Amino acid sequence: MTQAIRQRTVVVRFVDETPDIESHYVSGSNTLLQGDYEEPDHSSEGTIEVNDAESFEIIPDRINNLIHDSPLPASTSYDALPRTELYREYGLIPHNSLLGLASESVSIPLTKPHEVRLMKYYLEYMCTWFDLCDCRSHFANIVPYRAANSPTLLNAIFALSSRHLSLNGGYDPYASDRYHQECLKHLSTISGDSTDLANDDLLAATILLRTLEELDVPLLGTDLEGHLLGIQLFMNTPNSTSPPSSLRQASFWIGLRQEITMSSATQRPVKIKLDHAFIDRSFSPADDDTWANRIIVHCAEVMNYCFGNGDRSMAEYQALVDYDQGWLRARPVSWLPIAYSEPLESHHEVFPSILYVCHAVVIGIAHGIYARLLLMCHDDRGPRVGPSARISRKRIDDNIRMQLRELCGIALSNVATRPAMFTACMGVTACGDRFTDKRDQDALLNVLISTETKHSWPTAAAQAHLKRAWGWEET
Repeated sequence: MTQAIRQRTVVVRFVDETPDIESHYVSGSNTLLQGDYEEPDHSSEGTIEVNDAESFEIIPDRINNLIHDSPLPASTSYDALPRTELYREYGLIPHNSLLGLASESVSIPLTKPHEVRLMKYYLEYMCTWFDLCDCRSHFANIVPYRAANSPTLLNAIFALSSRHLSLNGGYDPYASDRYHQECLKHLSTISGDSTDLANDDLLAATILLRTLEELDVPLLGTDLEGHLLGIQLFMNTPNSTSPPSSLRQASFWIGLRQEITMSSATQRPVKIKLDHAFIDRSFSPADDDTWANRIIVHCAEVMNYCFGNGDRSMAEYQALVDYDQGWLRARPVSWLPIAYSEPLESHHEVFPSILYVCHAVVIGIAHGIYARLLLMCHDDRGPRVGPSARISRKRIDDNIRMQLRELCGIALSNVATRPAMFTACMGVTACGDRFTDKRDQDALLNVLISTETKHSWPTAAAQAHLKRAWGWEET
């Protein structure tokens, strides 16, 4: 039976924060939305601080204002929580309960209400961004338990959840920075020859913190790529004699998708090695996760071709086109839509409705379409001048518009696969300028707006980019 952990006195140090900001944390100021939360220190390895004496202060007036006046989405506002949850106190499992029996002792359950809320938000929402091509759902099922004995990983979960909640005004906007700083105390000490590079928990924490960075930068813009560099360091380290763990492989695929997103925004090659032994590029029978990862690797290779600095050969281009066609013909029937509907003109729809069965299929097809869009944009096989050149370019542009409509339709139709909207935004940003019809332009712009509104994914720079490309007047 796990025994109660003794209360510890800790000193929390704030890094790179002004005294004015720090005073909000220690003075009891009510100027912050969630200023009454006391943030924990998880900097010591192996345990989670439990303070039996701590209580969660509820301010009825503030809660009532949030419930009745808040414009926040249901997923992030207080009215998404039953009123009983606002007053619930958490503690240790009773000694006479069988709930606490297990093969080993770990520092759970969580006892602080704000930590419970952040973990609950991660389990119910944030983890759905990660386990798209992972039937074992490592980031939903494995990472939370590993975080019980990894303070850096636990703080990364709290940092990501609190940041996403705060973007809609539903949480203390400074909380994520404090959790983030606790993570950096460990991660900033890792070097290229560090044994910590073999620590799967730290790699998973870096994946979560990279997502936090993505929330703070626009789809088009300058990103310092701090934690992306950390992922590259973890994944580009030479393989040891033993094969990578399943969590490490799951982290690689998430990190590769994150790298593709950043490569798209900055128009540079991917910086993660694509020669790991576990990468499968074949067309042999496999599960849907494997088929999705095959086309995602292909997407990365397309980006290396399109955004690389070296000479681009026609043979290399044709090999990429041939792989795409081979993948399309070889994939199993589980990759066919279960339903398809043309846009409803009566409802002013622009995109088709295309339904699929599982996340892996949706995210795989989305990356396949995005790679195809890039290849079509770089297609130099047709005539260069004369009427034939104009006809060839029109044919390519028509195909690009069709593919982008399908990409947006897939993302909008399969709402449970939330990151498909991020991939759709990449396609809209890259190829939206090829649409001249105002109704099409409005629909594409709404994809960007909806993604930022519903998922707090930054698209403002991409919106401005397209408006300028379309010749819209700035408002």
